[in-house]
Amino acid sequence: METLSFHSILSVLSEFGLVGLVLFIYWLDTKKLAQQHESHRSEVSRILEQYRQDMAELRRMYESNVRLVEAYEGVAKDLREVVIMNTQVITRMEEAIRDNQYCPMVRLEKKAQGVQSRHERATEVPGTAS
Repeated sequence: METLSFHSILSVLSEFGLVGLVLFIYWLDTKKLAQQHESHRSEVSRILEQYRQDMAELRRMYESNVRLVEAYEGVAKDLREVVIMNTQVITRMEEAIRDNQYCPMVRLEKKAQGVQSRHERATEVPGTAS
């Protein structure tokens, strides 16, 4: 608010009287309110613009997260296939280890029927059962 000097108050009062002084003070107050209103309007506009920018950034972050989730979903599907293949291979390995016919020591311990090794096949007499 503009400061009123004693001299300006006396000049308004002497020219226009008490009503003129009231109108002058009203005009100054209205001018001050208009400045405050304009200041408030510009502040609100600035805040709204910052809010729009923040919301646009938030939208970009959500879109980025969606792309990330979609990419991760593809990786998860591939990983699931890898896990299934590994499980199948480990199952075959377990069966091969359990039914090991390549190691003579393990083969003899199983007490399998029939010929256990080439050596036994060569020494087996035809017509006899082991």
